[in-house]
Amino acid sequence: MAPSPYSSPKQAAALLLLLILCAGIAAPAAAQPLASSQAKALLRVRRLLGFPPELEPLRGAPDPCALPPSPTLAVACEGGQVTALSVVGDRDRGAPAWRAALPPSFSSEALFTTLARLPSLARLSLVGLGAWGPLPGAKLRRLQALQLLNLSSNYFHGDVPGDLARLYSLQSLVLSWNLLNGSVPSFAGLQFLEELDLSHNRLGPAAFPEVGKAMVRLVLADNNFTGNIPAGVSALGQLQYLDVSGNRLQGWIPSSIFALPALRYINLSRNRLDGQLPATTACAEALAFVDVSANQLTGARPACMRGNSSARTVLVAGNCFADAKQQRASTYCSPGALAAVLPPPQGNGGGGHGRGKGGEIGMILAIAGSIVGGALLIALVLMVVLRRARRRHPEVSVLPKSPASTQAKKADGWEAPSAQKIITPADKRHASQAARVNTLEVPAYRVYTLEELQEATNNFSSSNLIKTSPLAQYYNGQLQDGSRVLVRCLKVKPKYSLQSIDQYMEIISKLRHRHLVCIIGHCTVSDQENPNIASSVYLISECVTNGSLRSHLTEWRKREMLKWPQRVSSAIGVARGIQFLHNVTAPGIVKNDINIENILLDKTLTSKINDFNLPMISTSKNGKIFSEIPFALHEDNDIGSAPNTEQGDKQDIYQLGLILLEVITGKPTDSEIELNSLKAQLSEALTEDPDRLKDMADPAIQGTFAVESLCTVAEIALNCTAGEPSDRPSVDDVLWNLQYSMQVQDGWASSESLGLSVKSQA
Repeated sequence: MAPSPYSSPKQAAALLLLLILCAGIAAPAAAQPLASSQAKALLRVRRLLGFPPELEPLRGAPDPCALPPSPTLAVACEGGQVTALSVVGDRDRGAPAWRAALPPSFSSEALFTTLARLPSLARLSLVGLGAWGPLPGAKLRRLQALQLLNLSSNYFHGDVPGDLARLYSLQSLVLSWNLLNGSVPSFAGLQFLEELDLSHNRLGPAAFPEVGKAMVRLVLADNNFTGNIPAGVSALGQLQYLDVSGNRLQGWIPSSIFALPALRYINLSRNRLDGQLPATTACAEALAFVDVSANQLTGARPACMRGNSSARTVLVAGNCFADAKQQRASTYCSPGALAAVLPPPQGNGGGGHGRGKGGEIGMILAIAGSIVGGALLIALVLMVVLRRARRRHPEVSVLPKSPASTQAKKADGWEAPSAQKIITPADKRHASQAARVNTLEVPAYRVYTLEELQEATNNFSSSNLIKTSPLAQYYNGQLQDGSRVLVRCLKVKPKYSLQSIDQYMEIISKLRHRHLVCIIGHCTVSDQENPNIASSVYLISECVTNGSLRSHLTEWRKREMLKWPQRVSSAIGVARGIQFLHNVTAPGIVKNDINIENILLDKTLTSKINDFNLPMISTSKNGKIFSEIPFALHEDNDIGSAPNTEQGDKQDIYQLGLILLEVITGKPTDSEIELNSLKAQLSEALTEDPDRLKDMADPAIQGTFAVESLCTVAEIALNCTAGEPSDRPSVDDVLWNLQYSMQVQDGWASSESLGLSVKSQA
């Protein structure tokens, strides 16, 4: 990546210090001493910040304004008033030596109340001091002279206060690397604001914030901003630096952005931006860096983005461009996320004909096809016509047509679904666009014949039997093309018809994700006595042969031992798989078997959830939601009962927490006593001495982790395994923290590499 002119908050603060120093040299010495109230306010700031060493020079200084500026402290005064204060500490969240936040006695309200006693402050920079709490807007608003405010690398949380948008002299606002997690006001009224940096927080979901036309540097990276990039960004004629990477922005990119005359750097990567960039898209002559990677862009690249040169770096990987390398399959970028319309179970009995008003076809999609007829013959004819029309015109379907809808063998009879209400996405929530199918290197879904499966498994030989669970029997198989598969044999409850199961399998065929072991086909077998009833279903899954996550943590003689970055990456994959399951249908797929033995790693060490729930979800006549597995059990077990969809997601989070604990320690917890003991030790280490956590970590990862990264994963693991389900975080929160942990780890690794490079050159 091309270096940024503002590569870090500390570098920006150092630049500020240099400017202050130069200003101090150029200006004549202040004739008026600092007012005593101002000096007392500075000393109180020192006390409120916990007496940091950076402010030690203030103690006993006869005139704080006369202190020579340093990389960590600069004070500027004019007319007996403090006009600039810059403090750069080492309590930033990436520093491995600190568990950085100030103690509970700290009060952000008290800090900014004291700073408000310095009404002439034009430049305020408090970086890496461990300050936390909400930003008190009413106190900040009193600092009407502020031109620069830098509070980066702290722990402030909550909203970006709207009062900041009333500091009309503000030219630079930097709040990056905090924990801000609320809304963002409009800054369109700040006509002098040239720099806005809100990166590396948790802001949103919120729309792209409005800014004024004086904007030169706009950084919103790694937040949760949603919606489209507003067309108004194309009117920012002075914009030089734009970074909105790592958000959830979607829609088309206003192509005129790239032609902004002053633009030098633009990063739109890791969003959900889609559509095509027009061939006529022009790039500004000064534009030296373009990153649109990891989106869902299609078509051909415009001429100014077709390669790198000495004058311009262009990154486009992870899209669906037709004329570039390292692109995803075109299906990844196709519109229409998976919606959740699951078929209800059929009643007992074979009757394959519907009477009265005719049958209503239980389609996967929310297509209301109501066929009215007065006679059985007319109803049957209309049904045939509708089914043929659906085959001829698949474009009327929200979901792409799947081969699962075409059976290998048609049943002689046809049974209309019952009049039971099916849950649609509108009943609860739509499927997330993030849950689009990733079909890279996964075979196309198809329907198999029983003969093909018998040949693949050597007639279901006992030598091919891997295991037997209460729900299924698992067999190794090899298809005619030589590919290895896993075949699951499941018995169907007698109340489900062939048609209902086939509709159900249409849904299952869409459950594809990079971090799930994908089902690539099925075979339905009908009952011999009643051909309209399904007796069993065979599910064919991709074969992942590189062992489980646990084996890579414990079997060091057989497997590649995972270092810390690989372990966090695997955990992120599991969280993404859970996020997909929780959001792909309404309500989500929960109560999955998320244990570490069911997390498989492929040859690239990509983690995949092997055994996830496959429920049918519907509502009864009284409107109550129920979820049921359509498969019969081989023995008494409660797996087939209706899961509690309100708490099932928290059970998955608990299982993920257990995986995180084992990822940290390398050891399984075999009992509740061991688990509680481990949690108590981790909690004590995090509270009292984070360095103790290093001794609790798996010896195999010593020297490969940043302490802050390890602490972050330990904290989220403890939260996930909380006793009360309501106290456990959502999967989105877990994923955010794991990704933050990886960012800290990457920063630490980069600094380590830089240190080694400097030593070798020395």
